[in-house]
Amino acid sequence: MASRCEATIDTNGGHAVTHSISSNAKLFDKPKPPPGQLPPLGKAIHHAAPRTDRDGIIAVLDQFAPSVHVPQKPLPTQLGHGTYSVRKRETGWKLDLEYIGWKDIKTLMGLIKSKLHGNEPLDDKTMLLEHIIQLVAGLPSKSRSRVKLTNQLIDQLWYSLNHPVLTYIGEDQMYRTADGSYNNPLYPQMGAAGTIYARSVRPTIMPPGALPDPGLIYDSVMKRPSSGYRKHPNNVSSILWYWATIIIHDLFWTDSRDMNKSKTSSYLDLSPLYGSNQEMQNTIRSFQDGKLKPDAYADKRLNGMPPGVSVLLIMFNRFHNHVAEHLALINEGSRFTPPPGPQPTNKDKQEDKSQSKSNSAWKKHDEELFQTARLVTCGLYINITLVDYVRNIVNLNRCDTDWTLDPRAQMGRGSGAPEGAEAGTGNVVSVEFNLCYRWHSCISEKDDRWIQEFYAGLFGKPASEVGVQDLVGGFTRFEKSIPDDPAQRTFGGYQRDPKTGRFSDDDLVECITSAIEDCAGAFGARNVPLAMRPVEILGILQGRKWHVAGLNEFRKYFGLKPYDTFEELNSDPEVASCLRHLYEHPDFVELYPGLVAEEAKEPMVPGVGIAPTYTISRVVLSDAVCLVRGDRYYTIDYNPRSLTNWGFNEVQYDLNTNHGCCFYKLFIRAFPNHFKHNSVYAHYPMVIPAENLRILDSLKRADLFTWERPSYFATCVEVTTYGGAEQVLGDTDRFSGLWHIGPSPLRGRGVSNSSSKPRKPLHSQDGLREATTGFYRDMTLQLLKTKSHVLGGSTYVDIIRDVGNIVNVHFVSRLFNIPLKTASSPKGMYTEEELYSVLALIYITLILDIDPVRTFPTRQAAKTVCEQLSKLIETNVGAVTGWDIMGWFSSGEHRNDPVQNHGITLIKGWSKQGLSASDIAGGQILPAIVSLVPNQGMLFARAVDFYLSPAGKEHLSHIQLLAGQEPSKQTDLLLLGYALEAIRIAGCPGTYREASASDTINEDDSQSIPVREGDRIFVNSVRTLCHFFIATHSEQRLIGNQASTSRDASRFPSPETVNPKRPLDSYSHYGLDLYTPWGNAVTHSALTEMFRAVFSKKNLRRAPGPQGELKIVNRGDGLTTYLTEDWSTITPIPTSMKVCWDENQ
Repeated sequence: MASRCEATIDTNGGHAVTHSISSNAKLFDKPKPPPGQLPPLGKAIHHAAPRTDRDGIIAVLDQFAPSVHVPQKPLPTQLGHGTYSVRKRETGWKLDLEYIGWKDIKTLMGLIKSKLHGNEPLDDKTMLLEHIIQLVAGLPSKSRSRVKLTNQLIDQLWYSLNHPVLTYIGEDQMYRTADGSYNNPLYPQMGAAGTIYARSVRPTIMPPGALPDPGLIYDSVMKRPSSGYRKHPNNVSSILWYWATIIIHDLFWTDSRDMNKSKTSSYLDLSPLYGSNQEMQNTIRSFQDGKLKPDAYADKRLNGMPPGVSVLLIMFNRFHNHVAEHLALINEGSRFTPPPGPQPTNKDKQEDKSQSKSNSAWKKHDEELFQTARLVTCGLYINITLVDYVRNIVNLNRCDTDWTLDPRAQMGRGSGAPEGAEAGTGNVVSVEFNLCYRWHSCISEKDDRWIQEFYAGLFGKPASEVGVQDLVGGFTRFEKSIPDDPAQRTFGGYQRDPKTGRFSDDDLVECITSAIEDCAGAFGARNVPLAMRPVEILGILQGRKWHVAGLNEFRKYFGLKPYDTFEELNSDPEVASCLRHLYEHPDFVELYPGLVAEEAKEPMVPGVGIAPTYTISRVVLSDAVCLVRGDRYYTIDYNPRSLTNWGFNEVQYDLNTNHGCCFYKLFIRAFPNHFKHNSVYAHYPMVIPAENLRILDSLKRADLFTWERPSYFATCVEVTTYGGAEQVLGDTDRFSGLWHIGPSPLRGRGVSNSSSKPRKPLHSQDGLREATTGFYRDMTLQLLKTKSHVLGGSTYVDIIRDVGNIVNVHFVSRLFNIPLKTASSPKGMYTEEELYSVLALIYITLILDIDPVRTFPTRQAAKTVCEQLSKLIETNVGAVTGWDIMGWFSSGEHRNDPVQNHGITLIKGWSKQGLSASDIAGGQILPAIVSLVPNQGMLFARAVDFYLSPAGKEHLSHIQLLAGQEPSKQTDLLLLGYALEAIRIAGCPGTYREASASDTINEDDSQSIPVREGDRIFVNSVRTLCHFFIATHSEQRLIGNQASTSRDASRFPSPETVNPKRPLDSYSHYGLDLYTPWGNAVTHSALTEMFRAVFSKKNLRRAPGPQGELKIVNRGDGLTTYLTEDWSTITPIPTSMKVCWDENQ
């Protein structure tokens, strides 16, 4: 049957015309494709061959309406208002197939794949987006698929960005405000201090007109009986509740003048330390170098808490000042460069009414340091909260799992996924959660006694007689009695040092140690101390004034089943009976009394750690997620750019260390001379030590920690003269290397006491110097060629990372056949960088362990890699000593190599001395290569840096002249002399020694220093290193001050002058002869040839910018330290410095 279609065309005259064509008419003939062949592919509609069916004809007429004049339609009468009925017709997938080719099918498959793997980033090299555009552009204009794909493309492009934007640039947005405002820039007052509380749950149940008396409620279901105290079932310590106290006071401070407002912000911004408004914050700041006043915190309320709470805040105070100091030392990106001229004192600033330009610059400097240090310190605060605190809440501390509930996990657009929980949107605390965080049942017996004594002194009567009005009036008077200046306040009976303004470390450590050993109380009914009775009454009354929803309504809001009976609320018949007579129906139970009287959960591993009541167990996790995920400064603005690379890494938790727990960082930074690196008191303070012993023993980790109570350990004893250092380093019988002390922190399989001293081989050293010279000459030149690259016409190389460090790796690899994975040996075990990193880690752990906070994780890592490498070396040694052949030991590539042959001879010599393969590997070879590789790379780095610096640049031309000449004994000695002089003046690395017996070190200045067996000695270019190291045995260390000895005029005439002709034996103890069996034969030859190869380059100079500088961090203790390549970690060995020259030679 013929059909008819009318097309309305608007001609230039604006008249509607119609065209009527029978569906049987054929205007065009379209050839059909052969059987099995698809139609023409990917054509746009205006290029496609016209179809000959009715739809095709209408499409052509519509397309060319201005040119095809058709007869006029009759007047429209269908709709009654003078217009035609126009229907938009969309084509389906059948028509779309005619416009889709194989390329488009591939695009569709890629689109489907990307949808199935929505969390993975799109590889834009596949050009999927562009292919989608091609596909959509090729579909008919009325294609339904075209509309859908276009809409999806628009959605994807739109949702690629935040709408609205949640973060902005600029200093005003970079830092937290004192009152918490502008956390959400679009709603600046959201969650700010001084704003009203939120309401989480709408109350719908009509309560009784007469509610029970608050005092009766306390006496019935809350009161702790005099002899019925219940300690915590999981032996959680009071430290966890002190931490909770800080969190609670961080989030809630109800304004007594308007109970609907909170005087602190709704964010975990550590306001008890920093203050809740600008006025409070100003009282805590020193306004010098971004630091806080010593041992002070802003919030007076915490003075009314057990003293352990104040100690925790003082620990954060000290951590903040540690951070501010290091931010300035590192000065990442020149962010904290001090202004020129002397820094004005606070008195100068006050007297400068005009606020001079200099004062303004120093004020900005202080502000940026303070604000950044605050961000970093808050980062540690939140990481301890999310890992240590939350792991204990859900009992993960008893499991061997690194899973943790970190609400900052990236999801949605941040991770490439289309959907996910929002982040950084802000937060407002609610009145319901104000009542949820009153955990007075958990107050320990010890703290209960402290509260009673505190009340007796404050109110002049027993705590049991203190009423509500007494409490309000007494605390008002108490607050007024506290000095406004936090630096003048005291607590717990502790007094400040009048000179430093600090409290005694011994007092604070004893206080916090006692809290760690103090088991807290248990959640649940009838366990709130009597001293808290007026506080609980006020809490009940406050809940009524706020008209909060009841317990059942609150539970229902969080998806929990409402209680149908009082026995469900608490299975204790007496408690259930009291609640029944107080409220008559479970729906009438008020929120706060219900939360306290509710039954507590039994511990579950994992799942239930602090054993809270049922409702609190659920809602506290929701609140933790919202508090953190809603905070811009913990989510979208928590990154290395805001905190600096070092700051971000300083507070970041490591799941490979204690499953992420990082509380130990705070303890060791605050009390470096009391808490050892592996003290269980520092690592797991939220559970009492006796319980921790059971937990860690079951996890087979108890042996990693020390269990004695923290106490002061002695600092270093300094050896300041050349003679003292010479005595220590020259007498290897009385002062042995730490590698061989027992028990060694790294002692693993195969390292026995029979190899407790480095032994000289029973063979001649003939040929070693020549072999070493040739090796270092060729290998250094090879690395300069293969590791360099041309940029802008000059040749660049990282002279430390890719040359100075790696050439030594190749030497020990060749010497002892440690298989390197290179382009020519793809089946090797270690890459160059991997083997260097392993040796450097062991070296730092044993020789230059400068940071006690990193000692624990680095020792665990070093022990693992040390045992692995020792086993590999032992296998190689067995190939020599077992069959006395070179075949397996020597690879084909280096067979008959003089360096490798010397290594075989060494091993045979040790074997003849009676050492086993295990002793040779772990007691001789491993100490030798660990000593040589990082140490020699460090010497070379300091020497090159010295002669490229202004201090040594005047000698550069002579060194380059020598390097360009033919090698000779004279030029070799001069090049070596220049290298040793640079090491002497710039400062050389140090080494540990341990006293094998009691002795006296005789200084050149007639001073005598007695040492005892077991005392550890450190010879280094330092003056004071005390608080950076943790001693063992008699807890005493000796330091050889090479900064003094290297400039001893009696040993080095004109000590500030570079003289390459000094006697070589003058440098006998400058890091050149540590544990190697060959003395200085290798180190002297290596330095000479490396100097010759590098300084032979034409116009050798530093690379421009920061990459050409050796980043040195002078901490003020005399020890030279450096930064890792990413500037995230301070390290005792240099890592990177780029140089360039004009052409390869």
